[in-house]
Amino acid sequence: MEESKYLTVYDYGMGGVWTFILAPSADAITEKYPQLEVVSDPPSWMVEEGIEKTRVVHLDDGDDPFLRALRAEGG
Repeated sequence: MEESKYLTVYDYGMGGVWTFILAPSADAITEKYPQLEVVSDPPSWMVEEGIEKTRVVHLDDGDDPFLRALRAEGG
């Protein structure tokens, strides 16, 4: 199955963690990690340089610390 890169945000109230996730669909992301919001367009403050520096992880990366923390939280 072909995968695409989706911009996601984990909003923790006073800010957010922005991550690109490689996945077959946006629904696959929110089903596995309901804490994440998939964003169709980057926010206006996220300049091109910020987008290029945003980390990219695979949906099934069991070793990624951020995804591991989401799973521990209940995702």
